Amino acid sequence: MRYDFGRCHLDTVNRELTLDGASMHLSPKAFELLRLLIEDRPRVIPKAELMQRLWPDSFVEEANLPVLVAEARAAIGDAGVGHTIKTHHRVGYGFAADVRETPSHRSRP
Repeated sequence: MRYDFGRCHLDTVNRELTLDGASMHLSPKAFELLRLLIEDRPRVIPKAELMQRLWPDSFVEEANLPVLVAEARAAIGDAGVGHTIKTHHRVGYGFAADVRETPSHRSRP
């Protein structure tokens, strides 16, 4: 699936994020976080649920979650603003931008 929002495009088939047409680097976990937030929008996903979905078979400190959120925000041009990825203090995170979904096609190697 391809999700278009603001100046960004997130392609889950090709695992690519672009901002203003430029490819943006995201770690695999930050990419997965962004995908989860977009797919579950506008629902606020509780921190415990995000931790379970991102690290299902591992014990990871909750402090890792804000690091991933900051990475995702920086990649989509939302760093320091928080209008797209909303922090719901003591609860979790939600995705607030309007999103258009279109089928994506696998890139040729």
